[in-house]
Amino acid sequence: MNTPEIFTMDMPQLKKIRNIRVWTPSNYAIEISRRYPVLYMHDGQNLFDRATASYGEIWDVHTAVEKIMVEKGFPGVIIVGIDNAPGLERLDEYSPWITERVNELKELGQFTRDIGGEGVYYGEFLVDTLKPFIDQKYRTLPDRDNTGVAGSSMGGFISLYLGAAYPKIFSKVGAFSTAAWFADQALKAQLDKIDQTVRTRWYLDIGTEETSNQNVTDFNKLYVDGSLAIERQLLDLGVPREDVKLVIEEGAKHFETAWARRFPSAFEWLFEI
Repeated sequence: MNTPEIFTMDMPQLKKIRNIRVWTPSNYAIEISRRYPVLYMHDGQNLFDRATASYGEIWDVHTAVEKIMVEKGFPGVIIVGIDNAPGLERLDEYSPWITERVNELKELGQFTRDIGGEGVYYGEFLVDTLKPFIDQKYRTLPDRDNTGVAGSSMGGFISLYLGAAYPKIFSKVGAFSTAAWFADQALKAQLDKIDQTVRTRWYLDIGTEETSNQNVTDFNKLYVDGSLAIERQLLDLGVPREDVKLVIEEGAKHFETAWARRFPSAFEWLFEI
């Protein structure tokens, strides 16, 4: 199985640099005339390699895709993982808006600065800098019908924003265990603007035992209710039922092993395999 290519890339919109991990399927070097759809994913260090994973477990997305290729005849996909920023900078980059509730719910202490608000620039980096580079360097299918974005928790949050803000770029949005509570009203206002003239697939999931703070007894309800509200909003806006999917996994926690477990069926649904 191929191992991801890892390189650093300037993020001019954020004045930072970041590791990018690009995985190509096993047939990429053999079928040299074939071009591939692309799935952009956040928290890239947690996708492929346990040695780099933040908590010792990974999504194992490349293994899942290779299995789907063998079992379903799927021709393959290129997966681009973008490593997250350290500490609170991750929250800054994964939300276009200042948080409404993070101090209250996560008990991070008192801060002299706002948290969140850099997601607009992160999105501009992905769309204006990273995607053109990937499309130039790799044999991609660059059109929106073959481009998706996915992530978990705050990665799900920013994926929903990107799907709504860039309808000409993304047609597939995977929002795993979305931390909608971070800025739910701002996210709702953004989703209200989705472009109904183009078709987008919206995948949502959540576990019933998720939390980001064990001291908040109803955190799991916040997670579940947040995803239920997003599903209801999308349907109320007129998104066809067949283009919205919500999976609620009983007993599942907020962890990479849960996202790895749900990723294969989510991927098949998003790419209509």
